[in-house]
Amino acid sequence: MAKGRTVSATELTDKDRWALEICKSISDKFAGMITNSDQRADFIKNYGRVHFSRDAGLGRAGGKLQRDALCTRGRTDKAPFSNRNLRWHPLIVAMETPSYAEEVEEITVDDHTLVFIIDGELWYPKDVYKLPKVYCAPYHKWYDIKDELIKWTDEDWTKNSCVIPAMEYSTMEYSIEVFAVLGIAVVNNFYGIDINDAFNAVMEVFKEKGYKPTSEFPTQSEIEEVALCPLCLSPLNTPPANLFLSEREDTFQPPWRKSKRKEGEAEALQLFHTYPLKESKILHTPKLVRYGHRWCNVAMADHSVDETVEFMKAVVEAHKRKEEGK
Repeated sequence: MAKGRTVSATELTDKDRWALEICKSISDKFAGMITNSDQRADFIKNYGRVHFSRDAGLGRAGGKLQRDALCTRGRTDKAPFSNRNLRWHPLIVAMETPSYAEEVEEITVDDHTLVFIIDGELWYPKDVYKLPKVYCAPYHKWYDIKDELIKWTDEDWTKNSCVIPAMEYSTMEYSIEVFAVLGIAVVNNFYGIDINDAFNAVMEVFKEKGYKPTSEFPTQSEIEEVALCPLCLSPLNTPPANLFLSEREDTFQPPWRKSKRKEGEAEALQLFHTYPLKESKILHTPKLVRYGHRWCNVAMADHSVDETVEFMKAVVEAHKRKEEGK
């Protein structure tokens, strides 16, 4: 399976670089607002660092904001998925081609390398990031070459990891704005920055960069909700629903392996899509993406906030009826 970095991970178009520069300016602005030097360093290290690459980089890599807002998930499948890539990467895969994309004409293989035929031209994995608009390689286009791809080695998959799932696709504009929204939530909850000051800082960067926000970006009157978990509606710096949580027992972890225990805590910060992602629509938008508690995120499964709340109401009613029957 693909185990290394995505193909052309360090290659950026002028458009890509401009988007990352806006995000870095937002992050720098937030960092400058944090007066405590230790807290400022913590923000930069864990959240704010922006790496100028498609996959958020290695070593001194991009922070959580870049990974969550701008990049797709890390993947190591026996499939051509990128192991992280920019969400506006122009080559997507889906069961059927969504309305916002055009369909590739054909997919072939040349010496263990995928070749995408688009508008009569041959596009190889290392160059697809340069495509001028969004193209989709749908399920049926892969069918004729599946018997050959089944034989591919891990090395083959690694050098062909060049597409992203349609359900994780977003526009460059939406991705920038998601970065801003998540950043506002983080600096307000964990570094004591007034939420209106954080919002104004973002708008200053947008003005400096000549960037006009989309209609999906929250207005100042809507910004307060950004700092809350979208399901339990509690601040992100408090436990889920402000409930007292029992302490988890330690479980065995080999001492030579890095522990990820904190990521599994109920109050751990996780990316929320308040409406479940779909291949047919772009749903990674500043209106629908938030940070929330892990417990709340797990409770939602693959459903929207509204569906989850209705489910929880039904569960509570069922328990009430049971108690009344005693």
